[in-house]
Amino acid sequence: MKGNKGRFRPAAGLAVLAAAALVGWGGLTLWLHNGWQGIAFTLHDQIADASQLEGFTLSGQMGWNRYYDLLHFTLQDGKLDTRMELDAPAKTVEASRYARFAVMRSYVVPPEDRDAVNGAASITGTSSDGSRFLSAPVDSVYRMYTLRFPDDTVIRLAAGETAPEEYATVFAALYPLSSDVYELNTDYDYAWTGNSQEPDASWPYQPTSGSCFVLGAGYGVCWQQDFLGRAPGLYRAHGLTADEIAALPRDGVLYDREVLCASTELGSLEPFYCPEDAEEALAGVAMADGATLLLYRTAEGMLCADLVNAAGSRTDHRELGTLEDWSDAVFSDTTLLPRTADGEAFLRINADTHWLVLLRAENGTFTMAELVEDKDLILPDAVVLNEAGDKMLLAKGQSVQYLSRNSQIISPSENCIELRVYELDTGHMTYMGFLQTGSDRDWAKFYQTRNLHADRIITFDTLQLDGGNLP
Repeated sequence: MKGNKGRFRPAAGLAVLAAAALVGWGGLTLWLHNGWQGIAFTLHDQIADASQLEGFTLSGQMGWNRYYDLLHFTLQDGKLDTRMELDAPAKTVEASRYARFAVMRSYVVPPEDRDAVNGAASITGTSSDGSRFLSAPVDSVYRMYTLRFPDDTVIRLAAGETAPEEYATVFAALYPLSSDVYELNTDYDYAWTGNSQEPDASWPYQPTSGSCFVLGAGYGVCWQQDFLGRAPGLYRAHGLTADEIAALPRDGVLYDREVLCASTELGSLEPFYCPEDAEEALAGVAMADGATLLLYRTAEGMLCADLVNAAGSRTDHRELGTLEDWSDAVFSDTTLLPRTADGEAFLRINADTHWLVLLRAENGTFTMAELVEDKDLILPDAVVLNEAGDKMLLAKGQSVQYLSRNSQIISPSENCIELRVYELDTGHMTYMGFLQTGSDRDWAKFYQTRNLHADRIITFDTLQLDGGNLP
């Protein structure tokens, strides 16, 4: 008798495996989502108790690079609430994470040297699409600033000639005429990439202070020092869009093609408010009712705050204090910290000594103007005032270190948020604690050992006009 042999059915076997995989994947997804939902911030007191947090509201969110999940938190009157938002909108996730304003420096061919450079240029290579790559030696270069604003408009300013290092070479690319090439690409016209960190006091790396700010229907910038014929103060920006740049006439030749020269200035800066006693402008901030704040330093080292109306006229002025050691600072910067109301502004000044500026304004007048030394070097990421304005809460995100086999990794992720409360009149610290983010709880270690979700990012709620998430 012949034995019965069952037929081999590979399709049926694959279907069973696929179904099992879907069930497993669904279970894993459910487990991960339940794990996400289980993550929550916790408040830990170190000095005093949470009663010292009454009158303060601090809120923000924790996210992860490459993921769109957000863990929202609110600490109000010492009580903590957290909420996980899975698959949050990209705009919400990216708010406050990325710079809204950028200043770039470049070295290009001086207009008067263009013919000589074209004559010395040679083709160093070609690509399969027909692009030709050029190089040419140069004896001098032209310095340019490019300011890019949140609405993608651009201003380009010339900063004069300089002698490059020996044997400097500029490069460019000639793409096929059918290619859509942006006029501000670095290889659109001749450019020199060497010595970008040129230590030259006449060529500051950043001619503007702080970031840009909303000014009327557009943007403004804070021009730091007397430079390029501009006094320190506030300026209204008139940038050009990509279409407006593309429509400009070609004003030079690159080898054998007409181009918009990289030495051509684009857009303009119009003076808005420049006080005569300003030695250095530190920051401009959009305030309530169309007003603008200018924070600046005089030649005597006095730190001043001016409130300016929509017409560019000063409505209030405060002298905050003297920064005596400012002239010895090798590096300084001023940062606008997160805020939840446009009637207030909190700024962090980093120099040899670190300071906080706390301002409130109403109806064109300052109702509070305080300069506070950051004596404990907190360098906070956020400042919150209580309603009475006599205490401040400082919040600082802390990085965390992990051990990976035999190496130590310093992760940019946030392990906790340090909290401190200070009395403004005495400077005494009345509370210290921290918000634990959950990196050492639940299943977070599983992700850290595999380099997943270890890149946590904490941002604090702030106004949309500052690039944040609040209306």
